Amino acid sequence: MKIANVEAVPLRMPFNHAGSDRDVTAGGWPALDFCLVKVTTDTGIVGWGDAFSYHCRESVVAAVENMVKPAAIGQDARDIAGLSHRLQQKFHLFGRYGITLFALSGLDIALWDIAGKAAGLPLATLLGGTTDRTLPAYSSLFILRDKEKVMADVWRSLDEGYEYIKLHEIGEVEVGAAREVAGDAIPIMVDVNCPWTPEQAIRMARTLDQFELHWLEEPVFPPEDFHSLARVRGETGVAVAAGENWCTSFQFAQAIEAGAIDYAQPSVTKVGGVTEFRKVVALCEAAGVQVMPHSPYFGPGFLATLQLAAAMPNPGLVERFYVEPEASLYGDWINPVNGAFRVPGGPGLGLDPDPDVIKRYRVA
Repeated sequence: MKIANVEAVPLRMPFNHAGSDRDVTAGGWPALDFCLVKVTTDTGIVGWGDAFSYHCRESVVAAVENMVKPAAIGQDARDIAGLSHRLQQKFHLFGRYGITLFALSGLDIALWDIAGKAAGLPLATLLGGTTDRTLPAYSSLFILRDKEKVMADVWRSLDEGYEYIKLHEIGEVEVGAAREVAGDAIPIMVDVNCPWTPEQAIRMARTLDQFELHWLEEPVFPPEDFHSLARVRGETGVAVAAGENWCTSFQFAQAIEAGAIDYAQPSVTKVGGVTEFRKVVALCEAAGVQVMPHSPYFGPGFLATLQLAAAMPNPGLVERFYVEPEASLYGDWINPVNGAFRVPGGPGLGLDPDPDVIKRYRVA
């Protein structure tokens, strides 16, 4: 079974949130960018992948079309691990991480979707798990920078059945407001997106620990400063989560060796796809580090996360980015029920994306 075609399918979808665009990037964040990767085999099986593309869609699309596609066409679609290795080696001159790995992640996810479809099995089952389970979810709030907005979204999350809540705030006032609304029983996580020096991170971890954080996420810049992350853990006793900005299992192995994390957060659309994600899971299980997948997505990468989590003996928590896209590629499957996600039981990723939604939001 050969790869007959690889196609980047770029989408741009407006979404609603309670925050302010200016607090995200210089250009704002008016829409969700997707780079779906559609792979067709010579036997007619079509697989769907997802390459990370928030704020970088054009570059990722170019990488898929100009780098990945020519190298992948004609290759054995069943040789997923071998192809992953060869293409990482082939493209290492252009950077081991970032855009290159995002594009390769999309291809890898699509090939695993094809593998499941060829076997007539959901990916979770193919990997030794089951779709006959639900996966606990957490509400991952948008960047709000406003006490009242934080309180409102926490209330709404609790009303919808979430039992875990993550903030994207850096201020004591906002985190304290969330704890006030949530009470003592609801775990609260805080993702600060790499803003601090090690000394600042240690100081802020101690300050925020009064709110009994379940974890503090990415407190240090740069994100691959494993030694400093270990310092934050060791000097404050606050649990540290990180990994969404790490690519390949090698960076996770370095983090584990440094004692940098309590919770590992591989992102299947960034880390190298399903193939590298599975390596990260194996490393973490051997080291006693809990995997908490990074998955603020609404495309095939989200379904791949569900399938991978369903194949893990201890799947941790699955992230639901707490915004509302204008449409859904997968109907209600993107939403948890009573605080937990269902896992679609169709072959491969479980579902194919809605072609009408693709047509409506596809961009040139």
